[in-house]
Amino acid sequence: MSLNKTLDRLFDEIRREAKRNPDFANRLDAVLRVHESRRDVPDEVVEDVLSSPASGGGGEHSEPEGQVAPKAKRRNAPLSQPAARPDSSPASGGALSAPSINPAGLYKKDGEAALIAALASQELTALRALVAEHNLDPSGVTPSLTRDELAAHIVAQAKKRAERDEKMFDY
Repeated sequence: MSLNKTLDRLFDEIRREAKRNPDFANRLDAVLRVHESRRDVPDEVVEDVLSSPASGGGGEHSEPEGQVAPKAKRRNAPLSQPAARPDSSPASGGALSAPSINPAGLYKKDGEAALIAALASQELTALRALVAEHNLDPSGVTPSLTRDELAAHIVAQAKKRAERDEKMFDY
């Protein structure tokens, strides 16, 4: 079975369950409202998605209009002004904020030099928060790294993720 058919079936099942089970629908809605994307999505793409029939911008949809508009407004805010969120790792005491940089996204969009330049202006604590925010240290090697080594590690991880994503979506 093709990936598209499998995804269609999966989302059809999710839609059916959301229609049958109000608790499930509420939990899905809560997950979508809480999600703050760190991806740099062009405004045109957001507008296109918001105007599509599936999002309530036109055509048929199964949700009342009052539920669609607030969610659309809420999801637009983080895309236009990404806010730094506090790092909640135990090592930081919850006080650090990660810079509003998406390393893999910046690497894919503007290249390695742009990512290096963006990281150059960051303090060691901000880089550690960025590593924690984007889960860039799955093997646990970064606590002993210097600021420059940590920046190089972030660039290497961003490059690795960009290559992985390119392979994943190459179909």
